[in-house]
This record gives sequence, structure tokens and C-alpha cells, in this order.
Amino acid sequence: MIVRMDSDSSRFADVPVGFAPFASRVDPRDAKAGSVVSDRNGYYDSQNIVAVHDKELGAAVLSVVLHHSENREGGPGLQLFATRSVDNGKTWSPLAPIDSPERQSHDGYQLLHRMADGSERLLVFYGWNHGSQYPPGANTDANADDSLTPLRRTDMQLDEGYWFRVSDDAGRTWGSQRYLVPVRRTRIDRDNPWGGETMGMFLCDKPSVIDGAIYMAFQKTRDGAGETPGSEVFFLRSSNLLHVSDLNDAVWETLPIGDVGLQAPGGELCLGEEPHVLAVNDRLPARLFSLWRAETGRLAAAYSNDAGRSWGDPFWLTYEGLPLGDGGHHIIKNPRGSITPYRLRAAPGADPGVAEFVMLFYNNGRTDRLGYTGRRVYWITVGRGSDDGVIRWSQPEIALYWDGQGFEERPDWNADWAIVDGPGYPDWVELPNGMLAYVESNKLAVRYHVVEPRLLQYLRAQHHLSLVPSEGKVVDWSGEIDGDAALRTAVLPDLRSGGGFTITMCLSGQLRSALDHRVLLSAFSNVTAALGEEPTSQRITKGYQVSVADDGEIELFITDGFGAQLRHATRVAVAAGIWDGGNHTVSFIVDGGPKVVSVVVDERLDDGGEQPQGWAFHPRELGEIGGSELLVAPDFGGDLARVLIYDRPLLTTEAIALSRSLRT
Repeated sequence: MIVRMDSDSSRFADVPVGFAPFASRVDPRDAKAGSVVSDRNGYYDSQNIVAVHDKELGAAVLSVVLHHSENREGGPGLQLFATRSVDNGKTWSPLAPIDSPERQSHDGYQLLHRMADGSERLLVFYGWNHGSQYPPGANTDANADDSLTPLRRTDMQLDEGYWFRVSDDAGRTWGSQRYLVPVRRTRIDRDNPWGGETMGMFLCDKPSVIDGAIYMAFQKTRDGAGETPGSEVFFLRSSNLLHVSDLNDAVWETLPIGDVGLQAPGGELCLGEEPHVLAVNDRLPARLFSLWRAETGRLAAAYSNDAGRSWGDPFWLTYEGLPLGDGGHHIIKNPRGSITPYRLRAAPGADPGVAEFVMLFYNNGRTDRLGYTGRRVYWITVGRGSDDGVIRWSQPEIALYWDGQGFEERPDWNADWAIVDGPGYPDWVELPNGMLAYVESNKLAVRYHVVEPRLLQYLRAQHHLSLVPSEGKVVDWSGEIDGDAALRTAVLPDLRSGGGFTITMCLSGQLRSALDHRVLLSAFSNVTAALGEEPTSQRITKGYQVSVADDGEIELFITDGFGAQLRHATRVAVAAGIWDGGNHTVSFIVDGGPKVVSVVVDERLDDGGEQPQGWAFHPRELGEIGGSELLVAPDFGGDLARVLIYDRPLLTTEAIALSRSLRT
């Protein structure tokens, strides 16, 4: 007898009665595991996604808008396309152009509008330009003014402003009319090579509805040639677009009021690049928050108290949501790579007035190559907008990684294009079933991913969780120390399988004593070097050790005995007061999926302190390391109260919850 699964389990086809369904063995964080939306090579970007009700089908469908060209980023022929999925993102319709090709169309972002009659309408906002708008006097003569030579990028020059189209059939078609979103000229435009007749602009923000008005953030550039120094952040606002019968009657404002936009508070390039705008929460409708990327390894941010008309001084964003020295303590690090914040629907039972946000970022502060680097791993954080007008961000988790081919080392790399080193430009959608999904691209293909529900649940609860995880726990030691007797434990997972492990220690002590006697854990095995060969007298030592480094930080050393090894230490433990005599926890998390080692000190993911990052890649060839013969505190000058080892990589949040439990 064959039983057909219901539609909610459509991933499973037919299953014999009593048989277990197929269980995926793919890491959902592996970018290559995503469903492919489009893979025509060339150049993809600015992909975004919404779930919209299709009246004809009587069900929700997914609508994706993206731009694509047959050559390179910023090259000629860029065009905006739409595609749909009616089977929850598994298959996608052929790309359909949104606008006519006599001009380039690009940077298109959708807004879902629920009409008064209950139907749903899509609006897509985008750039539409000639594609070869060189400044007056531009030529290819070797003696020409460098500022007037032909542009390497042709997708950032707009004459009138932005445009939008409407779809009343769930993204199948986009109407015959194009509507203008006028943009006010400001100083940066008048000073550009066109004298303001053409504006250099770029849009990376999905429009949102805040207190009944539509908002979207965008950047203006000095020369219109690309992502260049001196760019400024501006905002477009329409208070009546969703209420007028004739869309031509919509009124648009360019904010902030005045002649100058927002810029980063520092850095050689003074960037206002790829901004986003959010409402802090519903109880403070005029309190807005904007954040954008820079080349300094940090994110710039600012708050407004008057619906975007004016803004406070920009600052470097911290996890506390406030400037350093004014309530902020820990910088959110990010290279010059794309970030995407998104407001979540209220969780069941949650206060609907407390807004929650989710954001992908790269969690490192690398600044080489003008910041265009360090973009192989996306981390996810959840923000909470409180009644004091501040969005505070959780400690992050790994969300997505790319370990396939990269192009950041190719000889024609430059700051304008050829910057393909990992996933980027994601956009979020909450599905009707409550799942969270997103699209992203490495600029060569667009993929669709669903966030593991457990990951989001833990992140949303991170601020209060306190527990000792039981799943995967293979060692839980809190007994008397016998430095000569080894505990027989499980062999740690082979990292090449994509598995991993976690080592957590609850310790206390003084630095002087700890430097005199440094070894907290030692799990080495001395075994033959023979690998199915003829007899040999050669031996190897494999396993791991946790010890105190010369600077007082805690260091993990792992070796397979054949040359593959890892040495990774905390960077912030000493500054966090780990040697103040009180109880502290250190959790090393070794994850064989993205090949990343990270460490949680008490309730914070180590961010590297003054170093660009606190996590690192471990060697791909590092695999079976043993670890079954464990010595606890064989030579440690402090107190080791508890040791827990898991045969899986804990979430950052689990390590934080474990720390709370052990230290209370």
C-alpha cells in the first residue's frame, strides 16, 4: 500500500506505510544547497523576494525580482527580471523582463501592498537609465581628464529619479505604465561631473511601510561612476502612495531636509553606502534607524526622532545599539559587504509593540582591498527595538557559508567589479507557514534558502535562555581532579564529515598562577603512524589540548598527527576579567560544515577585540583527531569546576545559555 503525503509534506513524494520519510543530509547553511532561482552566469544582483497571494491559484506564491547582465557587474545591458515559484521555492519560472530594453533597468525592490478589499498588489521600485551617460567631455584620449573618462560602471546614473511599476496578478506581469519617483537635487548632485543634470545613485533597500508611509533608503555618489568616496545616505518617503487612486498623484520627499545626506563617522572614504531604514518599534512611529556599510570594518548607523526629516550624528554600530562610550561597548564588525535587516512578524505570545529584526552580516572587520574581502560566511543576528528607542542586537550565529570557487584572486580584480567571493545581497521573506527564507547570490547564480527554525527560535530567546543542553553531550565532568588518571571519552567526530564538537570549561583563578601552570585539558593519543602499511616504528600524536597562552588568553590546539592542525585562542577573555577570581566559562565551538572555529567567553561570542575577527577557518584536511583519553587539569594553576564536551557544534546561543546556567 502506498500513501501520498499531504501538501505540507510535499518534499517527500510517496512513502510506504510505516516507513520513515527521507531525511536530508545536506547542511542547510551550505550556500550550494540552496534551490537555484536562476543560474545563467554573467552578473546577478539586487535579488529580492515576497510571498503574495495569487487569486488565480488561490494560494501564496513567491515572487523574486533581480537584475542580470550577460557580462560583469556594472557592465552594459543590465536588465530587471521577475520570476515566480508556485512550489515553495523548488522550481522557478523563466526570467521575464519587467521593463523594455531601450534603457537599462536595475536595482528593483518589491513592496507588498494589501488593498482595502483584501487583495494584494506588488509594486517594484527600480532604476532606469541610458547605460552610457558619460559626463560632458568624456573621451578615451590618454591625456583626458581622469574624472571625465568613460565610466567603468553604467548602472548608477539617473536623470529623473527612480521609477516603479505595479503588478495586480502576483508578479506574472508588471503593467504597461511606469511611474516616476522624483528625487530632489542636493549639493552632491550639483557638484558632480554633470552639474546635477544626471545624479549618481544606487538603491539596495527594500521599501517598507512605516506609520502608513512608504520609506526606502538610497545613496548618492559624487561622480556617478560606482561605489566611490564621499557617498551620502538619503531617504525617499511618500505619505500618500498607498492611499491615492491615481498613482501619479503620489507625493514624494527626499530626506533629510537640507542639502547634505548622512556619511560614516570616519574612514578615508567617508561612505554613505548601501543604506537601509527601519522603524524602531510601533510605539515610537517617528523614531527611525538607519545603517549602512563602510570600508572601515564597521557599520555606520544613525537615529531620527522626526520620521527622517533630521538625524542624529552617525556612529559606529554596536551590539548595544548605541555609540561607543555612550552605552555602546562592542562594535558590530563587517567588511565592505552587503547587509540586510528585516522586521519579523511578532512571535506567538510576544508583545506586538516590541519590534524584532533579523540581519545577515559577515562578522569580521577586515579592511584590506578597500574592505571588499572576508565575505565567505554570513552570520545572523536578531535585533529588538525597545521603548527607549534603541535596537539591541543578539550575539550572532552562522547562517550561510560558501566553500566553492571564488574569484577574488583573479588577476583582473578591481574595486568596481570582479568582486565575487561568497554570498551577498540577501533579501528576506516570512512564509505563510511561519518559516523564514531568503534569496542571495554570489553574483553568478541566485539561490533560495530556508532558515532552520531551531536557529531562529534560539536567537529570538537568546536574551533570557539558561540551560545545559543535553543533545550530543558526551562528557560532563565536575568531580575531583586526578591529574594522572585519564577519562575514557568518545572519539571526537571527524571534521571532514561536516560534523563538529564543542568543549566548554567553567574555570576561575588568578593570572599569575595560571601562567605558572597552564594546561586545563589534554587529550592526546600516541599511536602508530602506519596507515594500512607494512610495519613501522614511527609514531604520531593526535588529539587536542586547552592551555593558557603567554598573554593569558585560552588557547585550543588540535592535531591529527600528520601535519593538519589548528591553534586558536580567545582574544577578549583577559579584558573580560576571566582571571578576576570569579567563575567564568569558555566554549570552543569547532564546526566542520563551514570549517569554522569560534569561541564564546561567558555570554559573548569572541569578536577578536582589536583584531579583525574572533573566529577562524580550520584546515579542510583536518579530520579524525581522536580525543578519547582526556586528562582534566593535569597542570592548571586555577580551579576547573566543570567540563562539558559535545559531539556537535553548539549554537552560539546554546553556549551562552550554558554559561548562564553554570555561573548562577
